[in-house]
Amino acid sequence: MILLGCDQTKSTSHMNTTYNVEPYIEIIQPKRIYFGHMSVGQNIIQGIEELMTSGSKSQLTLINKETAESLPESFFLHSGVGENTKPLSKCIDYENIINNELKGKIDYALLKFCYIDINNDTDIDNLFTKYTQIMDRLINANPEITFIHVTVPLRHSENGIVVWIHELVGSVLGKENMSKLANIKRNEFNNRLLEKYKNSPIFDLAASESTYPDGKKESFQYKNHKSKFYNLIGSYTNDGGHLNEIGRKKVANDFLEFLANTIKSS
Repeated sequence: MILLGCDQTKSTSHMNTTYNVEPYIEIIQPKRIYFGHMSVGQNIIQGIEELMTSGSKSQLTLINKETAESLPESFFLHSGVGENTKPLSKCIDYENIINNELKGKIDYALLKFCYIDINNDTDIDNLFTKYTQIMDRLINANPEITFIHVTVPLRHSENGIVVWIHELVGSVLGKENMSKLANIKRNEFNNRLLEKYKNSPIFDLAASESTYPDGKKESFQYKNHKSKFYNLIGSYTNDGGHLNEIGRKKVANDFLEFLANTIKSS
């Protein structure tokens, strides 16, 4: 049986998509927000900048923590945290920033891993346990802050008949599709995150990256796995992982909409 992903019937509705983020920004702008991230997070920041037009009545005050001399009354503060490929270093750095630099200064806080932090060799049990230990400690120590979880971004794994044939041959030779195995691990971490913190705000970045503006999903199946796994939409990236202009605008719009709804409900 040949299993083809949604990539085989790509939606093209995103090519001319326009976004109106001003209603979201009006809600977000008065708040004090900190976003710890790397790489794809910077893509989202760039997407926000691209979505904000000079004529908009409301503008987010985007501030890079590394260059900030002081903080205004309200802001969207962001910075890199930890080191890529070392997700625990990001958790530790994030905790130190919250407790030692931003305590009493922010209303909302988010931490985002990168796709490169999880690969086919990652021990998901160990990583998730350490993540939850640090996050739960932060939540308990800072009741005045709303902590927002973020699912791990994905990479694009190619689908189609040619890929399926390569996988079939690889099965005979004992070779695996490492790109898909890594995405399966990312999906596994995300599923655990969504279940563990289902009563807390979570920005499902992976879902945003794998959903076309018309709601169609990009996914794949692999060998004997019964589940479908989310996949970064190919037209959202130029290198398989980072977001291009189409991708970062779409994800930035989803991100701002989510933040606005979270603020309204809190």
